[in-house]
Parts: sequence; structure tokens; C-alpha cells
Amino acid sequence: MMSIARCILIVGVVAASPSAAAATLAEQVSTARAAVDSLADKLESQRRADRDALAGLRAERSELQRQIRLEQIRRDTLATLRAERTQKIDDQESRVLAILKPIQRSIAATKNYVTQTLPFKRAERMRSLEQIETDITVTNPDSAQALTRLWRFIEEESAMAREVALAQQAIELDGERYLADIARVGMALMYFRLPDGTLGWVHQVENKWKFQRLDDVQAKKTVAAVFKDLENNRVMGPKQLLLPTETPNDTNRNVSP
Repeated sequence: MMSIARCILIVGVVAASPSAAAATLAEQVSTARAAVDSLADKLESQRRADRDALAGLRAERSELQRQIRLEQIRRDTLATLRAERTQKIDDQESRVLAILKPIQRSIAATKNYVTQTLPFKRAERMRSLEQIETDITVTNPDSAQALTRLWRFIEEESAMAREVALAQQAIELDGERYLADIARVGMALMYFRLPDGTLGWVHQVENKWKFQRLDDVQAKKTVAAVFKDLENNRVMGPKQLLLPTETPNDTNRNVSP
């Protein structure tokens, strides 16, 4: 009986072993299939993400290309505008120079006139011309204003050439500087009187103007009378004047006494 029971147990164990193995294999297959499905899902998800990323990159590339084209258009437009602006500036500078050159020549001629006429406040007159000359050397000179100022200066010079007047100015005499009273007859004659009463006149020596004291008694009386008449506002009427032996050509003008 014992042997029969042992045989039955062995047969039962043998019979049970294939069933357990099959169950384990099925579980492994199921687990592997689940893992494969999971990997397939992950792979598909990654593919979708890659497709979306690629689509985004393509869209960005298209946008960048569009922006590059726009920038190229802007660059070309700016280059065209810059070239047109440069040409306009060059044309404008040419027109300005064409206007400024006659003004510069007129200033040079006027400065030459001032240096050759009586030395009446010459430094102030030259500074006025030099300021006009400086103002037209800036980047954007106002040629119209410069021309107006130059014309006004010439009108003032013309008026001085027609007037008989008293004034004061600093002069240099014998190496000393004095503040002298000036009696001027147009731009032809100029007399001076120092604070101590010394009388003198301005005349040309070797084509240069010179302040010189008067020693001749009659000459001093003549000049003193001119100062007295002007101080008493007696401008009109005949007058005795002290004249040089030669009148400079550049100062020959009609002077109304």
C-alpha cells in the first residue's frame, strides 16, 4: 500500500509540473507583451514629440528666413536712402560753396579796404569781419545771414566815409598807448588830441598810416579849431583843414563838410 501511495504522489507531481511551467511562461509572455506595448507607446510618444519639435523648428526657420528677407529689404532701402541723402548733401554743399566763395572774396576785399583806410578803430572793424568769416566756416553756414551782416558792415563803412564826427580810441604814439579824442573827416582825414592837450594827426609814411604829433603852431591852431567846431556842433559851413601833400588814392571820397 505504501508503494502504491508513493507512486500516485510521484505521478501527481509529474502531472503538476508541466501545468506550472506553462503558467509561468504565460506570465512571462504577458509581462513581456506589456513591456513591449509600453515601449511602443513611449516610442510613439517620442515620435510625436520629435515630429512636433521638427514642425516647430521648421516654423522657426521659416520665420527666421522671413525676418532675414525683411532685414535685407530694410538694409537695401537704407542703403538707397543713404546714397540719396549723401548725394543731396553733396549737392547742397556744392551750392553752399558756390554762394560762399563770392562772400569770402568780398570779405577779403573788405578786409583789404579796412587795412588801407584810416586807422580808425581798425581792430574793432577787423574783428567784425573776422567773426563773419569764422561763422561761414562751420558745418552748416548761414550764407544769407553772413551776406546780410557783410552788407550792413559795408553800409556802415560807407556812412563813416561821409560823416564828420568826434570819437575816442586808443592810439599808439612814440611807443606809448593813449586814449585820445579823435576828429575824423570822413575816411580822408583824422586828427587826435591827447589828454594833456597834445595835438596831432594821422598821415601816410611810405604807404603806412602813422600817428604824429604836430609841432607847427599854425597846424596846431587849425586842428584845435576843428575840435572846437565839432565840440560846439558846428559841422556845417566852411572850415580850414590840415591836409597832407598827397591824398591816398584809396581814401579819395566826397566828404560833406
